[in-house]
Amino acid sequence: MSTDMTNWVWCEDCLDWKDAGNEVSFVNIEEDSFGKDLMTFLCDKCEKENKNNIIISDTKPRGG
Repeated sequence: MSTDMTNWVWCEDCLDWKDAGNEVSFVNIEEDSFGKDLMTFLCDKCEKENKNNIIISDTKPRGG
């Protein structure tokens, strides 16, 4: 049984996790000081720009 993994990013304005492939528009990606992916994106819902680490999970993360 295979599980599809999703890239999730946190929108600071909506206070919600967004599917990085379907709910946001990609702007840029870089590494943070720990070598983790840091994505800059425009939220499709609130249309504001955010920059947060990417969480890879088969389910939507809880909390923020």
